[in-house]
Amino acid sequence: MSLNSTPPPYVSLSPKGHVQLGIRKVPIWPEDQALGVLSEPTIWLTDFNDHARYHPKLVERILAMENDPNYRDFFFRGGCGTKVRQLEEWGSLEAELVQRRALALFRIVTGSSTAAVDDGWASIYRKGDFCMPHSHVRTAASVLYLLDPGDATPGNDKSQSDAGGAVDPFAGKFCFCDPRLRSCCQAEQGRMTNLLIPDLRPGSMLIFPSEWVHMVAAYLGTRPRITMSWNISPERVPGKPDAQMLFSRGAADP
Repeated sequence: MSLNSTPPPYVSLSPKGHVQLGIRKVPIWPEDQALGVLSEPTIWLTDFNDHARYHPKLVERILAMENDPNYRDFFFRGGCGTKVRQLEEWGSLEAELVQRRALALFRIVTGSSTAAVDDGWASIYRKGDFCMPHSHVRTAASVLYLLDPGDATPGNDKSQSDAGGAVDPFAGKFCFCDPRLRSCCQAEQGRMTNLLIPDLRPGSMLIFPSEWVHMVAAYLGTRPRITMSWNISPERVPGKPDAQMLFSRGAADP
């Protein structure tokens, strides 16, 4: 993956406010926040270097909310881990901060003066969980935020190794796998032969068109891998998102 440091087109739309976390005022969009575009010009990435201020409490809150059946949502192993939904009801200023940063990123990249969340959730991946290739409906853009990548790979951590003991460098990686993306079709146009894998770390926030097909490779670690996601449009979309839509269709023809 290559990253271009070209300035975003609408950086003047970055917000000036903050969120009060304890005794600290944490800016929604830090001054001189770096933002770069991937090899695909519709995909942008930024890293929030102040994440240590709010990640511990946010991770703790998400793992606690996972135990509440009113917020917990689990489909199957390939259904993108365990979801924790309804961010606005978590009672977490840390979650509010990250969501406001996601909305700011949308405005800065798209140039829209408004931004509305259609759906937002946290995903908790445990050993064996993965996310089947899919895209999102209803919205213009999707945002992914990495809280905890889980057990590191590769290296000496054998929790991310396969049955034969070999460390899997792709375990738990977020990938684009869309034949419309040139980076995914390096052998022949329109033929998906390559994965586009952004370099994500704690505090990384990625924005991309909701239509791009993406996935998460099987996670093999023991510490939970935790992300947050949003589907966003300039205006609120009528109706409600259907959480079951992604997995309600049968894989085989009738």
